[in-house]
Amino acid sequence: MIPLELTIKGLYSYRYEQTIDFRRLHDARLFGIFGAVGSGKSTILEAMTYALFGETERLNRSDNRAYNMMNLKSDELLVRFQFLAGPALADEYLFEVQAKRQKKNYEKVGTPKWRRMKRVNEDWIPEERSAVDIIGLSYENFRRTVIIPQGKFQEFLSLTGGERTRMMKELFNLQRFDLLNKTQRLGSRNNEQIQVISGRMQEHQVSPDELDIL
Repeated sequence: MIPLELTIKGLYSYRYEQTIDFRRLHDARLFGIFGAVGSGKSTILEAMTYALFGETERLNRSDNRAYNMMNLKSDELLVRFQFLAGPALADEYLFEVQAKRQKKNYEKVGTPKWRRMKRVNEDWIPEERSAVDIIGLSYENFRRTVIIPQGKFQEFLSLTGGERTRMMKELFNLQRFDLLNKTQRLGSRNNEQIQVISGRMQEHQVSPDELDIL
């Protein structure tokens, strides 16, 4: 995945609409996001995961997330994220989430609405697939490898063997080399066919030795 553009409005400290154009940074190949503590660096990364997966590091679904994420002086929360993904990173997508504060009840925020689009020629068409299908990473592995939250690198290092194996399979699409289940299924089908053929041979009173002679 390559980020193209991120628009944030009413999210945490970003009260007013801000747009980050990552295209200007691509040529540099390597760039950083710098700023003082509390300046909104982590918010930029959380905005991406929220638009993509509907998940954030600081708040979970039971934390009245839409309300707590929205800037207290804002009536609308908006995250719009454009990125490249797919084969050869040639497909352009737009993921957007929007929520609005209720006018009659300031402490109530409406259910966030997500929009997923894919660019086809010059038009945006609805995209039914999720970020997991498009990017090929679950939220857990996305945050472990693409966005490692502050203070969480030790968690990455402490993954169990099974967790690490699952993550590596997902990252590098290694499932295609996992032949155990396929071999077991093939073996089961072969055994079933052998039993069927053996049964037919017994019905015709033909033994394997006679077949060898023939």
